[in-house]
Formats: sequence, C-alpha cells, structure tokens
Amino acid sequence: MLIQPATPNQAPEIAALYRQLTGEMSALAPTVIQPLHQDNAADFYDYLIDPQSDIFITTDQSRIVGFALVLAATTGVELEAVFHRFALCVDLYVQPAYRHQGRAQALLTAVDDWAKAHACEFVQLNVLAANTQAQQFYQQAGFLPQQLTLTRPVRQQP
Repeated sequence: MLIQPATPNQAPEIAALYRQLTGEMSALAPTVIQPLHQDNAADFYDYLIDPQSDIFITTDQSRIVGFALVLAATTGVELEAVFHRFALCVDLYVQPAYRHQGRAQALLTAVDDWAKAHACEFVQLNVLAANTQAQQFYQQAGFLPQQLTLTRPVRQQP
C-alpha cells in the first residue's frame, strides 16, 4: 500500500474524511466532540502549504481512505517545562472498511519519518478516553501515556 504526502488540491477530500472522523468521535464522546458539518478544506489547505506541517494519505486506487496530519510543535514556555521539539500527530484516521490492513501503521511510519526529518524528539498524539481501540493500537505502536486530563462537572450548591 502506498502512503504519500497529500497535495493542496486534495484538501477537500481530506476535509470530507475529517467530517467522518468527527462523526465517529462524537459518537464516542458526545460531551467533548460534535460532528463537523461545515467545509473546513481551507484549514487542510493551510496545513499543506505550511513547511512545518504535512498530511499523509493512503488511497484505494483513486480515492483517499485515510490520512495523518502532523505538525512540528514545542513544549510550553513555562519555566518548569522541559523544552522539547516534537511532532504532534493531530489526527490519524482510516475509514472503517479499510482498517486492520496495516494502513494506520503505515501512516504512523510516515509520521515517524517526517518527525526525524524535522529534527523532532518524539511523536505526541491525543486519544479520546472512550476510544479504547485507538488506545490499544497506539500502545502496541509504542506510545506511552505521559499526561492524563480529568474532568468533572461543577457541583451545584443546594
């Protein structure tokens, strides 16, 4: 299977996949993510022309069936923060019919290669707590938890 960098003219097709991704994520975490219905192809176009980001795609002959969006980032400027330059894998998505074929792993390999080429120390990503399949996949790929974000509703006073 071929993994390749996307081109700016593919931004609309990637945006359509992103809308599918937000639909799946909203089903897992409806209080955190809502389905995106607007066309955000311009956002993906901006990522594609920025030298500090890239989008890799996997195709089924003529159509895109998965993508990974990666960008260079640095840790915060807080005095206590240890400085790192890292690759942030903002999104990685493969359509359900094309999963379990090695496409996600191939996209992660492309992200790793990009990170090395951009002098990044590590790859970081976020995953929804309810997305246990993704968590298992990423752990098998060598990702380890570094931080945990917890939330609770504000308690109402009687």
